[in-house]
Amino acid sequence: MKSTSDNPCVFLEAFFSTDCTGADLRYRCHLGENERIVLVDFEQLGEDKAVSLLSGREWSYFQRFRYPKRRREWLGGRIAAKAALLNSLEAGSCRQLTILPDTHGRPTVSGVITPNLSLSISHSSSYAVALATDGLSCGIDLQEVSDKLPALTKYFASAAELEMLPELGSQETSLTMLWAVKEAMKKSLLADQPEIFSGIEMQRIEVVAHRVWQFTCAVQGHALQTALVYDFSPYILALSRGKSN
Repeated sequence: MKSTSDNPCVFLEAFFSTDCTGADLRYRCHLGENERIVLVDFEQLGEDKAVSLLSGREWSYFQRFRYPKRRREWLGGRIAAKAALLNSLEAGSCRQLTILPDTHGRPTVSGVITPNLSLSISHSSSYAVALATDGLSCGIDLQEVSDKLPALTKYFASAAELEMLPELGSQETSLTMLWAVKEAMKKSLLADQPEIFSGIEMQRIEVVAHRVWQFTCAVQGHALQTALVYDFSPYILALSRGKSN
């Protein structure tokens, strides 16, 4: 029998340790120094949430999505982002905030003054997450462990990187970690690059704690960057806070 400390659900709840309620919605938060990470469960979302939580411009943008899955993902991402921002900004309600993608797809906030604020959004399967932090840039990525990645390694992993991964667990889990790290770093620093992960090369992996690793990567045009990776199997969470040269 596995111990409680080996139960991924317990670890997930321990990370998102603050249970919050707002706008008829429950969500979980992780509060760090100068940052806030929010997890939203898609099971709580209905179309009625969009009317009460989206600004007028967001509502217009939301109408372009035709498929229920895409509508739910986009709505979940906005709600997670707004929940991550509300405590940091002088906004009285979610509808005062407008979060829309810029020309490179990065979430951009309007409706309030956001000095030195960085925001990143991700979603996978049942959840949406958002990271709001004070700093140069940030990236968050949530991925469900995928058995499709082994067939795609030539598109996102070098031979040197693959040699570092086996110690992290199953092939599917370790590859999902690498994918999530590169996705988070791309969101943080290379969102304007057309290639998926061009210019990101993993250099080393270090154990930080139980089910937590630090990945260090070389990123074209930037100083060495790090990302923290959490194993919430079947989900992997990667967090990157950009470092200046």
